[in-house]
Amino acid sequence: MDCDVHRMPRGRQKLHDDYGLWICHCNRGLVSQNRFAGRFRYFEYYSLSHLYEGGGDYRRPSVGSQAMAAGDAILMAPRVVHWYGAGESAYREDSVCFAGPVADALLKCGVVASGIIAMGRARRLLPIMELASNPGRDAQINANAALQALLVELYNENRRNRAEKEPHPIAELLSEIRKNARKWWTVSEMAEFCSLSQAQFRRVFRAYTGVLPKLYVDQLKVRQIGERLTSGSEPVTRIAAEFGYRDPFHFSRRFKDLTGFSPKRYRQQFR
Repeated sequence: MDCDVHRMPRGRQKLHDDYGLWICHCNRGLVSQNRFAGRFRYFEYYSLSHLYEGGGDYRRPSVGSQAMAAGDAILMAPRVVHWYGAGESAYREDSVCFAGPVADALLKCGVVASGIIAMGRARRLLPIMELASNPGRDAQINANAALQALLVELYNENRRNRAEKEPHPIAELLSEIRKNARKWWTVSEMAEFCSLSQAQFRRVFRAYTGVLPKLYVDQLKVRQIGERLTSGSEPVTRIAAEFGYRDPFHFSRRFKDLTGFSPKRYRQQFR
C-alpha cells in the first residue's frame, strides 16, 4: 500500500540505549483540522496521542473508520498502517513518540497495543513532556520511568473497563455463589457452571480473583458467618451448621485460620 512514512527523529543519546527507551518527540496542544484525504501513513516509532478536546476519526485499512471523542487516545506501534485526525471538529492533542527495546517488550506482553484506548480528559502527558524537554540525564531517566508507569496504568484501566462491560463466566459464578453462600460448591460444579475443564477453571478463577476456588468459598462463608456472629446471639454451632460446617472443631479451626480469632473471641471483639 502506498502511504506516508514518518521517519525516526535524530537525537538519541547513549543513556537512551542504556535504559532501553527514548522519548523522541513530543507535541503539546497541537490542533489539527485536516480530515482524511484518502492517504494512510505509518510511524517508525511508537506514538501515544491524547485527544483532550474536540473530536476525531481513526482509520485502519482492515477495520475501517472509528469516531473518537475527547478523552480517547491513540496508541500506535511502529509500521502499523493507519490514519487519525480531525473528525466533525478540530483534533486537539498532546502526543509523545518513543522507541526502544523497553517499548518492544511492552508491545510483546500486550501492555502496548495499537488502537483507541480511554485516557480521560486530564492531560496526563504534560508532566512527561516537561521532563522529556530537559536533556539532562536525571530528567531523561524520570521521563522514561513516568512514561512506562503511564502505559501500565492505561493498560490496567482499560482492561478493567473491558471486564466491567463484558460478562465474564467467573463474574457470573461469583454472583451465583454470593446468592447461595451456604451451599458447598465443588470445583467440578463450579467448572461445569463456567463451561471449563477443572484445570482451565482453576487457572482462570485464580487469575480473576487472586485465590483458588475452595479458598474463595471458605472466605465468603466465614465473612457471612462473622456478620451473623456480631449481629445476634445464636449459638455458634447452629450458625456454622447452616453454612454447611457439620464438625464444630473443624469450623472453629478454619474460622481462626481465616480471621485470626476463634468464633467466640470474634463475637466478643466485634459485636
